[in-house]
Amino acid sequence: MRMKICKRLGCKAMIPYDQTNPYCEKHGQNYHEYQRPARTIDQRHYNLTRRDQEANQFYHTRAWRQLSLSVKRQAMMTCECCGHTALAKGKLLVDHIVPRRIDKRYQLDRDNLWALCYSCHYWKTRLETQIYLDGETNFITNLDTATRWSRDAIRDWIIDKKNKSI
Repeated sequence: MRMKICKRLGCKAMIPYDQTNPYCEKHGQNYHEYQRPARTIDQRHYNLTRRDQEANQFYHTRAWRQLSLSVKRQAMMTCECCGHTALAKGKLLVDHIVPRRIDKRYQLDRDNLWALCYSCHYWKTRLETQIYLDGETNFITNLDTATRWSRDAIRDWIIDKKNKSI
């Protein structure tokens, strides 16, 4: 029978290789079955149920992932709106200034992208909803107001809203 050493640091007890719990009987209470982080589960659920499939496919392309990483590096892993540094993986988003669903011509245009922290992205999404939403669920496509909101105007609006909410 194949055997392996207990996973507990310093313990030399031997356990069966096919045992699910990697600890011996003495240290067995240390075992916690791996559970996928809740954020990953939520993201998968969002991708499957709420995000349109065209957008889901776009955000999983190699071109987007490379461009997104490049924009984050160019911003030095710092939110371009509030200046919050987000060095931990997944704490910074690359956002389209003119939303992708409004004008797909600029979806891979570096000048239409900026790095935002979660908080600023939340407020940017609220602004987009106010500007582009026609009714409750339909976004107006190719709207001229998309050109009215410059990067600086959006930044000022977000910072103003964040300061009021604090």
